Amino acid sequence: MATINNRGPHQWQATVRRKGYPSQSETHRTKTQAEAWARRIEAQMDAGTFRDRRVIAGVTLSDALEEYLTSVTSKKRSETSERNRIKQLQRHPIAQRLIGSLQAADFTRYREERLAVVSPTTVRLELAVLSHLYTIAIKEWSWPLTHEPKNVSKPKAEEGRERRLDADEEMRLRAAVHRPKARSAIWLEACIDIAL
Repeated sequence: MATINNRGPHQWQATVRRKGYPSQSETHRTKTQAEAWARRIEAQMDAGTFRDRRVIAGVTLSDALEEYLTSVTSKKRSETSERNRIKQLQRHPIAQRLIGSLQAADFTRYREERLAVVSPTTVRLELAVLSHLYTIAIKEWSWPLTHEPKNVSKPKAEEGRERRLDADEEMRLRAAVHRPKARSAIWLEACIDIAL
């Protein structure tokens, strides 16, 4: 059972204490709001779905990205390129927001702002980092978050380049294969024929 205390004019503090859970309290403007909050917390505790949000209190997206950088990115083969993407994300104003307050609309705005500056592929890779950050934070760090980046549609991938060698470039490439120091010229010439 929750305890509701009047803490002054328009201040009602609800406190929920349950065995096996840390004590939870929150102040509301009305007694009705405090009781509703307490019932919701108790119901979550009864159902076993309660997640203590104090774990992420004061944690900005930049802080979470820094943690991700040291614990996850440092173990990847693509560490250098991902580190650069994370540093770019940390320079954006969205990184100064509390991670628990970010919604899909915030990431949608981020996507649109970035698309005005960089290519869709770059934005896709940045959103992939954010999505993996949220996955790790939820599954491995047990942070009470909703996976907001997965609700944001990714920009369409760009078409690949369509460029052919001109006659002069092809002639120089074939000449380089037949140089005296080039080994396996037959194989290289066959590879060039297939590629062209």
